[in-house]
Amino acid sequence: MPFQYGFLELFLIFMFWGVAGWLIEVVDMRIEAGEFQNRGFLHMPFCPMYGVGMAAASVGLSGVKNSYLILFAFGVIFCSVLEYIVGGIMERLFHTKWWDYSHMRFNIKGRVCLRNAILFGFASILVFRVVEPIVETVIGWIPVHIRMLITMIFGAAFVIDLVLSARRAWAYRGLQKGDQPMLIFKAHR
Repeated sequence: MPFQYGFLELFLIFMFWGVAGWLIEVVDMRIEAGEFQNRGFLHMPFCPMYGVGMAAASVGLSGVKNSYLILFAFGVIFCSVLEYIVGGIMERLFHTKWWDYSHMRFNIKGRVCLRNAILFGFASILVFRVVEPIVETVIGWIPVHIRMLITMIFGAAFVIDLVLSARRAWAYRGLQKGDQPMLIFKAHR
């Protein structure tokens, strides 16, 4: 029986990949910048962009997950567009940058770069062919009433953290000097 993408299931996918994305970012920045950085916008260890992207992709790609070419193209295009849009929104709203690829070759406004786009392509193949089927199997094992409880608790924590984090981000605007958005994290050594 194919996996059913209801609200609870999508929320659990959102949760899993939000935490996994945060871990990926922390490890990547430990290697690239040489230090620990809480890479998320939120206080909790969670990157909503990964969660939203994976929940949307799980549904959108449900019929084509066997095609390596489609998965690779999806990763390159969808992930880069999502990263570019989210980066632009955050720069506009908070006049702050959470990442900057200006030091990388073939970047667009420092929001996306070719290296990461290609990595997103290969990661999409790995994620949808190996990891996501395991995630969906485990979610299927969780009783519905437990899925609902997890969703309610984490959903409340997420909303509270989102509000507090947005307030903190607005406070960054007052610390800025000049016209350029302030970079929150060091991107490289």
